[in-house]
Amino acid sequence: MDLYFDNAATTRLSENALKAYIDTERDFFANPSSVHGEGIRAHKELERNRERIASLLSVPASSLFFTSGATESIAAVFSSLLLAEPGKVIISAIEHEAVSSWLRPLESHGWKTARLKAKGGFVKKEDLEAELTPDTRLVAIMAVNNVTGAIEDTAGLIGTVREYEKNLKHRIFFFADSVQALGKIPYGIASLDIDGASFSAHKLNGPRGIGMLYLKRPEAFRAIAPAGGQEKGKRGGTENLPAIAGFRAALEEWIPDAAANQARIASLNARIRDAITSAGLKVLSPENASPYIISFASPLPSEVYTRMLSDKGISASSGSACSNNTKGEGERILLAMGFRSSEAKQAVRISLSNASDEESVDTLIEAIKEIGNGR
Repeated sequence: MDLYFDNAATTRLSENALKAYIDTERDFFANPSSVHGEGIRAHKELERNRERIASLLSVPASSLFFTSGATESIAAVFSSLLLAEPGKVIISAIEHEAVSSWLRPLESHGWKTARLKAKGGFVKKEDLEAELTPDTRLVAIMAVNNVTGAIEDTAGLIGTVREYEKNLKHRIFFFADSVQALGKIPYGIASLDIDGASFSAHKLNGPRGIGMLYLKRPEAFRAIAPAGGQEKGKRGGTENLPAIAGFRAALEEWIPDAAANQARIASLNARIRDAITSAGLKVLSPENASPYIISFASPLPSEVYTRMLSDKGISASSGSACSNNTKGEGERILLAMGFRSSEAKQAVRISLSNASDEESVDTLIEAIKEIGNGR
């Protein structure tokens, strides 16, 4: 039986999410922007799903905007800067490429940029404070790192920004790529003074191709291309209503039982950590990490080790799935955390989901023992 441990890349679509997708595709087929009866029904269903998701996240429905995924949500925020007078953008050195790739085009339009050190996976508040300047317009620091699972002190970092801006005449937009946080760590955006956050459904058993952008103050956000005016002008294009329904169904499964599942997954994570260290290998994920992600330095090039696991019916990753299409991206993040080049080149990521169980972890641990030191 194939065992799947690449859930940070994507998860299996749950049966409930699939049913919600199919039922909505069949029963609400019309364009939600149409003014005839079927269109009005579809629009009501769209808003019903938005309100249900907002309720699960304890935020106003007016703060949620559906996109094709986190990458588009991030692009919406960063591209909007091109409409503003150039200032300064600060990100961490370990951001996903969906964020870091925006620095070059912004620089070409006159923006100043800075990358914060993140030794071990954590940004220090004093490093952020040192980079803040009166012309800073945006700070982007991910909530949970997709390679090691390191959990940032988002509340503390936001507090640093808010303290600095007390003497400014403008608010600094604090954005957090929250793809690996939602449902996987205690993370309530309602309790954070956060301006924007991105989410993707396929990270928690929802459909691919659907995500959300959270905006605390949507009235102050100007999209670079509103297109047809859907999503209140923040994201044009016909809404993917079936996928939105699947997202809602997936969240209904994840959010209510999040604490219990996080505790169970943490126990499995601890067993995997013990197996890795017992094999004489180095765990790269910090102690303060998402229980759903554990990375380690294998004794072989990561591609070789993951192929050996694959030969045993186990799917794992040599880094983020997106970085596998971009040479050196996963290594870049690990090097920025302070790991040696050899460790970065030999990194393997194991990522769990709520479907992970003792039996599957037993098989994974046995495989790690069998591969041993690779000699």
